[in-house]
Amino acid sequence: MVSDIRQKIVASPVLSDLTNAVFFGVLSILFGYVKIQMPDFGGITADFREIPLLIGLFYLRSFWPILIMCGITLVTPSSVSWVTVFSMHFIALFFTRIAYEKLIVPITLDWRKAIGWIVVSTIYYVIFIVPLLIIFNQMISPQSGYVFGSYYMKMLQLIKYELVVTVLVTTMYLVQLDIRRRLIEHELTLEQQVRDRTQALASANDKLQSMNENLDDLAIQRSLKIKDQLNTLNKYAQMNSHELRAPLSNILGLVSLLKKKNDEEERTLLIESLDVSAERLDEIINQMNELLEKEMKLPAEREGK
Repeated sequence: MVSDIRQKIVASPVLSDLTNAVFFGVLSILFGYVKIQMPDFGGITADFREIPLLIGLFYLRSFWPILIMCGITLVTPSSVSWVTVFSMHFIALFFTRIAYEKLIVPITLDWRKAIGWIVVSTIYYVIFIVPLLIIFNQMISPQSGYVFGSYYMKMLQLIKYELVVTVLVTTMYLVQLDIRRRLIEHELTLEQQVRDRTQALASANDKLQSMNENLDDLAIQRSLKIKDQLNTLNKYAQMNSHELRAPLSNILGLVSLLKKKNDEEERTLLIESLDVSAERLDEIINQMNELLEKEMKLPAEREGK
């Protein structure tokens, strides 16, 4: 049942994004309790909530779940206004998501992808989180003697450990995630190849079975043909040994009598008998010829079919 629910969530982009946004948002709350004190900034503290928020970008398919993650992370106690926390995270995560999609995802080599993400995640802090935190915090709680450059350099100095830890952790996670995804893709490719080979073998087996059936049919046809030929030869031999010899013997006997008889009437009768025997001999020869012609036509007709 759990597996079915997981498959449904993965298959639906909306459910998948919602689930990942909630999960990494809650995880950011837990990481947010790991505090780094920043006494020079009026009680402002740093934390490690950025780690799950950045990792969450690796799983999102659209931008709207960023709002959910930013909203959930507000539950973490913070020393600055919730407007500051929400705004700086949303703006930073929005542009980082674009950079990840356009610049990091197309990279295929692991080490290049790691270097690219180190640059992007560093920019996440240096260009977005730190400046936005200072700007929004000053707008909501103005402080005297405010100098942006001075505050900016001090904050970079104070959050350097958070920045390094976040960049390293998210980079290592991205590399292993990319390797795991490629392994899954490779496994799916192998499974597809196995299915294709299985189908090819099944198709070849069907062809072999069809060929065997055709060979069986051909063997039966050859047997019938040989049987027909034997019957024809037997009939031909029978006609040659019996039916053909009788009229031929009559003709030879009549010819011998004609040589001995001088009476015209007797010779006329012998000639008439000789004519009858010759016609019978001609009829038998024609039958034999037809039998031979039929035997010659049958193989040609079979080959034509």
